[in-house]
Amino acid sequence: MEDEVVRLCQELIRIDTSNPGDHSGPGERVAAEYVAERLAEVGVEAQVFESHPKRTSLVARIEGEDRSRDALLLHGHLDVVPARKEDWTRDPFGGEIADGCVWGRGAVDMKDMDAMILAVVRQRMREGRKPPRDVVLAFLADEEAGGKWGAQWLVQEHPELFEGCTEAVGRSGGSASRFLVTGGCT
Repeated sequence: MEDEVVRLCQELIRIDTSNPGDHSGPGERVAAEYVAERLAEVGVEAQVFESHPKRTSLVARIEGEDRSRDALLLHGHLDVVPARKEDWTRDPFGGEIADGCVWGRGAVDMKDMDAMILAVVRQRMREGRKPPRDVVLAFLADEEAGGKWGAQWLVQEHPELFEGCTEAVGRSGGSASRFLVTGGCT
């Protein structure tokens, strides 16, 4: 599975999702479609939502063995802080492997975690292993600029996506968690 995590992380890094906070960046649409395609390859149907042109999040629900149990939310964000190539010793969107590490914008926040979530879900689905309870996957836009066009927009416009979620797991302690929790997921 480690090889798949590395490959997925590299491919996500190569998709520029820089978020300057004013909609002038490339947005998350291409990354959201990439994640949706990787999930579809293993039979998980994702819904893609665009809160503003190119500001894209996706949500998928994997049915668990015991539907009476509360659901678990796994979340990550697809956007990254902008990077100027001239400020980097390696291409910030190259996803290059050097010194035993994957290099690039998002390698440690948050495309690495996105890749880990995807790899685990893909392996479990390939093995036919249902989770013990429903698992909601959310790959969000706009975390780097406050979450208004990602987590906040989703819980305001589509709270049903998070029905039954009582716990959430993600790497970031930022806005996504705050908006998802206050939006009715707990």
